[in-house]
Amino acid sequence: MCDYAHIENIRLNNGKTVKEVNADVRKEVENIYLEGWSKGISIPFWDREGRFYLANPDGSEDLVELDRRKRSFKVVSRTAEKGKGRYAYLLKPLLG
Repeated sequence: MCDYAHIENIRLNNGKTVKEVNADVRKEVENIYLEGWSKGISIPFWDREGRFYLANPDGSEDLVELDRRKRSFKVVSRTAEKGKGRYAYLLKPLLG
């Protein structure tokens, strides 16, 4: 099995390298978070263990339990305070 360093410079059919495509995807995901936050929407994400979180517009983060059948969620705990969440770095340029 190869690691990322071995494949990041492979050129794909669209003319971009794997590294360039990954950077484009990261930028698009960041734009989705910023757009949602600008509308006051908390954006869900999950970790490698499959736990679901909400990234909140103030940069905080909550662990949540999802009930897919009822299409609802319950906040279990606050895992990061205002400005300390996983995606809070996106807010720093906006806050100055």
